[in-house]
Amino acid sequence: MDTSELVPPWQLSDQELTAHLLASERTLRQAYGRNLDLVEEFEKRRLASSIGTRSTALFLERILLMSRKESRRRVRHATADMPLARHAARDGDISAEHLDELERIFSQTPTWLTPKQRSTDENELVDLARKAIPGNVRHAGQRLKSYWDIDGKEPKDREQELARPHREARYWFTRSGRFKLISDLDGNAGKIIAAALDTLAKPDAADEMGNPDPRTREQRLGDALVQAFDTATRSSRMPSKAGEQAVVMVTVTLEELQRKAAAAHLQGWGAASTSELLKMCCDARIVPVVMNTKGEILHLGRSQRHATRGQRHALAVRDRGCTRPGCTRGPKWCIPHHADQWLADNGPTDLNNLALVCERDHQLIHHGGWDIKIDGSTVWWIPPAYLDPTRTPTKNTAHDPPHRYRNRPIRE
Repeated sequence: MDTSELVPPWQLSDQELTAHLLASERTLRQAYGRNLDLVEEFEKRRLASSIGTRSTALFLERILLMSRKESRRRVRHATADMPLARHAARDGDISAEHLDELERIFSQTPTWLTPKQRSTDENELVDLARKAIPGNVRHAGQRLKSYWDIDGKEPKDREQELARPHREARYWFTRSGRFKLISDLDGNAGKIIAAALDTLAKPDAADEMGNPDPRTREQRLGDALVQAFDTATRSSRMPSKAGEQAVVMVTVTLEELQRKAAAAHLQGWGAASTSELLKMCCDARIVPVVMNTKGEILHLGRSQRHATRGQRHALAVRDRGCTRPGCTRGPKWCIPHHADQWLADNGPTDLNNLALVCERDHQLIHHGGWDIKIDGSTVWWIPPAYLDPTRTPTKNTAHDPPHRYRNRPIRE
């Protein structure tokens, strides 16, 4: 053995450390390739049963103390029909993760594919694996499978599938009031949705204190899903129902409305807290029905209290996007929020009473204790006392351009 291999890493020069790291990784990969050869031969000889285990995977799990997941993975890699990939593994050119992706795609090889075509496809993916991370191999494999799906079908069958894509979804409300959604969609639909969610689910920039976005990826995707639907429901292309777009009749007593407490009744949807109702009223088609204690209607509210298109354009120019300090959402993903609430405070739908707020930050105003006030062209956010006992107003500067561009005219 080369004694230089026993030198502690801290004694190596930068160049030596880099070289040893690369050589060590290659050695690990070669050892894994060799291990797969041994597992394959062990499986061919059916030795597991002769030493008291039912299968090779169970032998690896019980005797070599592997996890069930890893033992099954080894057997899959060792028995997969991937001669070119196995050769690359023996040479140390690809890792076990590369083999995962290659095995996943070639386990779905269509029966009509000729051995020559299959060998050509495997060679292309293995060549990519030598130069790319496993994730890139996965994407290339997905594209390859889509070509297989197209080539293996008659043109008439392909067109029939495209005319009737597989799209299923169902939803329900749990007893605790949570909303569950399950869908099973074709690949093209999935790409459309994934592109939108990935765009909206990007982590927020660090806040003023340098803290990163605290949300997990799952939480960011959940926020993105709500944001996408919230934007869609405000689209002029949204289908109408009974001649109107998504109208909800809300029943609330005058006392409850004034106290901003208790609950309101949403026709067809059950109860909602009054704070939830006030948030919904910011940009949904809500018609409030205010009643006295005897159940008599005192006021059938007006539904036309949205900002006009011209006002929305003016807000886009003034606010440039969500006004919450640190938020980078653009105008497209925001709604006009009434500083003096339209329903509870008779707030006017005027520019000096409107501010752009994205759906997620809208929650902070209605449920997080934040307030906003508008001073001319500046929207100030006032934090709750538990965050800032002085409740010092602050504004968003995330949309401000670099200083040298601030005074330049806006080009059409």
